[in-house]
Formats: sequence, C-alpha cells, structure tokens
Amino acid sequence: MVDFGNPAGFDVATVLTGSGLTLLISAAILQYGDELSYSEPALYGVSGAVLAALGVAFGLALVVSGYR
Repeated sequence: MVDFGNPAGFDVATVLTGSGLTLLISAAILQYGDELSYSEPALYGVSGAVLAALGVAFGLALVVSGYR
C-alpha cells in the first residue's frame, strides 16, 4: 500500500513544517532585524546554522535510539 505522507521518498509534513518555519524566521528577520545589533545576513546565517544543528542532533538521536 502506498504511503500518502511519503510519496517521493521524504515526509511531506516535515518538508512543509520546515519550509513554514524557515519563512517565519525570514519574516521575523526582515521585520525586526533593524532592532538587533547583527546585520540581516548574519541573522540568516545564525538561524540557518541553528536549524541545521537541531536537525543533525535530532537525526543522531533517532539513529542512536534505533528509530532510523
């Protein structure tokens, strides 16, 4: 039976959630970036690094726990 949530080899819900989170962070940086001491490119870099680190940590946790 076909897995409707995973039609192309990746979880559609996860992709949509990640894309939405990325757009929310981008909108927040554009809206409130001037109020912070960092430049907009630095804020994009930091937020991207944090999201990548969280993704790697979560993936490793899944592997260690035996879910992947």
